[in-house]
Amino acid sequence: MKVFRAKACQSPMRKGWSIMFQHPFKKDERGRSHPFVKRFMYTEQHDEIDILVEEMNELLRVQDFWTSTAKGRAKARYDERVVNAFYNDIEKRTSEQIDSKYEYIHVIGEQGSGKTALIRQLLGIKKECGFLGIGSKGAYSATYKVKDSQHYEAAVSFFTRSEVQRKLENILLRSAEVYAEGGTDYDLVFELLHGDSSFNLRALLGDIPYKARYFNDDVPLRMNDENSSFKQFVDAIKRESEIVKDAVDQEGRDFAEGWHKRLECRKITEQMLLAIESRLKEYKEGTWEIGEDDWPISCRLTAKELSSLGPLTNEEEENNGRLIYPLFRRIEVCGPFSFKKGLAICEHPYFEYTSTIHDSFKKAASILYVHHGLKELDIQFLQQLIVHGHGAKVNVCVTHGDLLTSPSCRTDYAKKHAMAKMIDGALKSVSPLMKKQLHYYLTVGNTTILECVHEEFKESHLLYKDLKAALVSETRKKQQELHPIYLNLTVSQAFYEAMESLNIPYMDRETCLNISLGEHEGPVPVITSAFISSVYEHFLSQPSGWSSTYHSVTDRQQVIQELAGEFATVVYSYFNEQLLEKSRNDWLALYKQKEDDQAYKYSRLIENVIPAKNDIYQQQILMRTVYQLIKYVVEKKDGVLVH
Repeated sequence: MKVFRAKACQSPMRKGWSIMFQHPFKKDERGRSHPFVKRFMYTEQHDEIDILVEEMNELLRVQDFWTSTAKGRAKARYDERVVNAFYNDIEKRTSEQIDSKYEYIHVIGEQGSGKTALIRQLLGIKKECGFLGIGSKGAYSATYKVKDSQHYEAAVSFFTRSEVQRKLENILLRSAEVYAEGGTDYDLVFELLHGDSSFNLRALLGDIPYKARYFNDDVPLRMNDENSSFKQFVDAIKRESEIVKDAVDQEGRDFAEGWHKRLECRKITEQMLLAIESRLKEYKEGTWEIGEDDWPISCRLTAKELSSLGPLTNEEEENNGRLIYPLFRRIEVCGPFSFKKGLAICEHPYFEYTSTIHDSFKKAASILYVHHGLKELDIQFLQQLIVHGHGAKVNVCVTHGDLLTSPSCRTDYAKKHAMAKMIDGALKSVSPLMKKQLHYYLTVGNTTILECVHEEFKESHLLYKDLKAALVSETRKKQQELHPIYLNLTVSQAFYEAMESLNIPYMDRETCLNISLGEHEGPVPVITSAFISSVYEHFLSQPSGWSSTYHSVTDRQQVIQELAGEFATVVYSYFNEQLLEKSRNDWLALYKQKEDDQAYKYSRLIENVIPAKNDIYQQQILMRTVYQLIKYVVEKKDGVLVH
């Protein structure tokens, strides 16, 4: 029989004590028994925490209490704090709220394009200001709200403890697999520090010394005191990876399954979590909201406290080991920025088109796509914005125009000509129908070339007068008498084109787990985008006629974009319901499947909604469903569908 013991530990975030223990009858998100649990006990007294620990140990010893129905009996015998810590599920989740009082501008673009620098210029943020953008390594989003106020204030929200735990588990697993497959210490450490670009472990725990391949010198050791514990993690990973590999070779099990189930491997993750928590105690400024699991939910900072935000997000190498920005979900800053009042600018760290992103863009007044002038234009990304109904909101900003120094780009006119050639080259990769649509929106939208975005000017806001004007939306009123006319015969072509281009990605074990937890949309974005793109290209953008001939191309494009936006919404809703909401348990079961059976079970799960290409009968059923969605959207927007 397994023996469970609780222990007391001081809270890193507030005065008082917490209790840690393995839970005897609950399971974690992976379905593993005896998860590690941490609960704050609301006491600062040594004598009192000793009593609470003893009561918890008694609960852990008596199996009669190892069921949720025994909570009433436990309350009659033990301290309420102990009972709640043992029986309650307490993790609090946060969700992003859209404030209807603000006009939202979304700034997106590839990494290093200059999004943060451009926003700082637009808002008049000086380099010495304490709040920063998302930078090049952060996985969080940043929102800046311009309001009628004399002071700035900021709010930081954090990933939950379990979300950070899963990120750590994935990083540790990959580094262990690298070492088990014959990798060196260097390979293990490199995977540990650089394997996950969205979760920078170096920022949280610092660097460790290792022999860099092809060089004789060790990588410089920084922050010696902290790195000694990091080195212990590496040694533990090496030791456990060898043990798990031996078990896998003998029993024929999956390495990931063996790693996640082994208690000693889970202890490494928990020890890393505690090491990360110890970093949090260095930050005293702000008003912190801490959960029952002793993990931060949010932190609010006044104007006087904003200087403490810099150390949280500064990405300088020498600060590694003292930063906590990988734990951020998002940052929101409000204040008297030098821009239009009532405006909110949202900066996104990276982009994957999902239903959540689509809903955000639907409420946006404008979308600014920032592109580095020396890189290739991502025309497929711009195409996605148009087929989802956001074409009229898109403005393209080409940054680093000062780097265009070839003889043919010496004048502003020549630079614009060079950008036009770049756009024309990118358009060659799309179909003729979509090329016409993209050309229209890149022409009527505002495409601006900017220089020296990283430099500060006293009158910088004047340099961006044209861009700022483009970002302030002017809502066009739809002419009520303008209605598109469609033939239903073209729906089948759009459907079969979508099925032909459909390339469903394989979801690995960890993604299956995240889907079951509602933290990932799985294959839905790829499947939905294929249908949306095909229907837009072969149906919505090609009406057979219009109810009136006295309207401009702009008016007609506006109607088509409204139809596209509504169609994207209903298609996302349909596939989210069919592939996610109705299948949460199926995705969790798929995560638990052995590796040999997983691919087959995955294909069967997908084919319940998206039939195989040779299954003509089931394809006809799906086609009728898609047709009903198209019919609903066209008629809802006062269009005419001729049968």
